[in-house]
Amino acid sequence: MTDTGGPQFHGPIHGSQIAIGNHDVSQRQYVTAESRSEDRLAEAVGALLAAVEQLGLRAEEETGVRQDAEAALDEAAQPEPDVGRLRRLLSRIQVVLVPIAAGAAAGTATGVTNGTAQLAQTVLTDLQQALP
Repeated sequence: MTDTGGPQFHGPIHGSQIAIGNHDVSQRQYVTAESRSEDRLAEAVGALLAAVEQLGLRAEEETGVRQDAEAALDEAAQPEPDVGRLRRLLSRIQVVLVPIAAGAAAGTATGVTNGTAQLAQTVLTDLQQALP
């Protein structure tokens, strides 16, 4: 095995949050013993709504993300949420956020700052972990 000088992990790192070589890092993790998946989803979508203005979306993208997020919150609040509908709504949100999260790798050509890309990545991770 060749030592690349980077971090090495020996064993499971599930649920870990790791930032290496970053100056500004924003991470959130919601851990509860017995929370319903709908509650976790509501927390993740609430965090998305709180962060949406900081993501640098175009007006129509921001409107679409807000509408889909609010619809997901409404669906999650139902006594028996439609998991398929929730997944479709979150998938549409992910389509908008993935290019932003990947923007740091593309550099300044995309106009995405590292902070914005990290915020988008955090939101995406929260949503993915909260999916029912």
